[in-house]
Amino acid sequence: MKLTRQYFNIKDVLWGDTTSLSDGVLTLCREDMKAEVTTLFKAVEDVDFEIVKPGENTRIIHLLDTLQPMYKVRGNGMQYSGFFGSPITVGEGVTNLLTGITVMESAALPWEESSASSGLLYPRDAIMDMAGPIADFTPFKDTLNLVILYKLAENKSSIEYDNDIRLIAIKISTYIASLTKELVPDESICYTIDEINPELPNVVLVWQCQNQGPYANTFLYGQSIDNLVPTLLHPNELLDGCVVSGNYVWPAFKVPTYLHANHPIVMELYKNHGKTLNFRGIIFCRSHNPSTWHKERCANFNVKLARYLNAKGIIMAWEGGGNAAVDGMLTIQCAEKNGIKASTITFEFGGIDGTEGILLVDDVPEADAIISGGSIEKHYKLPEVVRVVGGDVLRLNKESGGYFPPSDKAIEFENTTHLYLAGNQTGHSRLFAEAY
Repeated sequence: MKLTRQYFNIKDVLWGDTTSLSDGVLTLCREDMKAEVTTLFKAVEDVDFEIVKPGENTRIIHLLDTLQPMYKVRGNGMQYSGFFGSPITVGEGVTNLLTGITVMESAALPWEESSASSGLLYPRDAIMDMAGPIADFTPFKDTLNLVILYKLAENKSSIEYDNDIRLIAIKISTYIASLTKELVPDESICYTIDEINPELPNVVLVWQCQNQGPYANTFLYGQSIDNLVPTLLHPNELLDGCVVSGNYVWPAFKVPTYLHANHPIVMELYKNHGKTLNFRGIIFCRSHNPSTWHKERCANFNVKLARYLNAKGIIMAWEGGGNAAVDGMLTIQCAEKNGIKASTITFEFGGIDGTEGILLVDDVPEADAIISGGSIEKHYKLPEVVRVVGGDVLRLNKESGGYFPPSDKAIEFENTTHLYLAGNQTGHSRLFAEAY
């Protein structure tokens, strides 16, 4: 497979009477964008839009997914394959991307005592600040962000809300990226792993994603991965949007669609392909398997595929927290027992000073090459902000009846659970810990 990504750098975003792109300035018309998605309104009654720019004293709340605006101009299939057409395999041809800008979803999803909202699996409020002490938790403090604000219809199911919100965001991101169809890109890069150096070791990424039902799910070519057997993906498929997030449960640990399509570990492996290693592909699997037996089965499938690719090393990465860590550790253990070196990146539970209690949810003796993404048990005080996008109040602590403080005021958190991407394990984070 060979995929050329054509990058169009967006320098600024403005409101206007018509939607257009010229000299790196994207002009957006609310009416144009709404007209693109009104036919999708079923569980959504209406949408509005806000622009959030780097350096602003702005907080975004009720934050769900974040998408990469892209538009496939040549090759099989289409961007985010499986949602607005047949699930045709992507990863070849030419795809245009808007860089420096994202499309974000913001909605206060209902806290109902049914379906995905029961127990721990309810949509927790995700908070992102563009400035201040938590801004560096997310790469999106440096991007222009088009936020879609959803007005939800009453008495719809979690699946209906989930579906409409996702389709509207994909449609908007596709629409603005389609403005590049006749334009000359700022940069073009061809991605391929066809050529290998037999003197270098083969390395694969095992990418394990959230799967616990509606609001806590991941989609592969438009289909939930709940019955997925570990499968092999070409990295270009990921770059073309074959994986889309549906995870709104744990804001710190979620992987938005943007980071699937621009996966930092994948990008780093591409940079090193043919230089220090041969990047042989992505083994894609689900996490949160229901029992130890199922987890061991998944781990063995992962390693079987790695052996088939003659991998000498794997990078084990996963989305999510406790349950998912067990899946990941069993894959590491199985790989090492089969002569394949394994490494991983994970957040820690370290308390205030980074040393308290048990640092990892799970570990195995074979997991001896772990990269720390920092502790999620740090205390953070968020300052008062001038502007909030998404709502007037935060929605916290459903388990104890709910707490709804003003969203623009200062607030302190004892851990980073509600802070968008604070414990994300794709390798984007600026957080790390060192042992001396």
